[in-house]
Amino acid sequence: MNVRDRWSGLFFLAFSIFVCVEGIGMDVGTFHVPGPGFLPFWSGVVFGIFSIILVGRSILSKPGEGKMKNLWKGTNWGRVIMVLASLFIYAIFLQGLGYLLATFGLMALMFGMMGKTRWWVRVITAAITVVATYMIFYAWLDVQLPKGIFGF
Repeated sequence: MNVRDRWSGLFFLAFSIFVCVEGIGMDVGTFHVPGPGFLPFWSGVVFGIFSIILVGRSILSKPGEGKMKNLWKGTNWGRVIMVLASLFIYAIFLQGLGYLLATFGLMALMFGMMGKTRWWVRVITAAITVVATYMIFYAWLDVQLPKGIFGF
């Protein structure tokens, strides 16, 4: 850890205190009847705890310990650009194709980039992922997902 961790931890601690104060100003409420400030307040608390841990680790660690030599060494930039491009394309086509088709295509592509697997393994894994997330979000949590061209 280094001095940058200490300063960034202190900055984020101050930010989390600000979020907590604003959450209190919006009425936190209780766990059974949460108010509009409930989520900001508790998010600020958790974020503050992580900031305190970061500052504590930076103070207790030896100088130069945990320093990364070259963070980007060995990064496959072609794959990074392909993932970013596929996420942008997914966002563009999500409304038109619908959740099921667009997410199936994205998952099949992502599983294909993970490693050398057979095409049918990618297709089955993507289908299972899409059906599972559809059941969780649409059927169970009643989230409105884009229907797309087929109406489902």
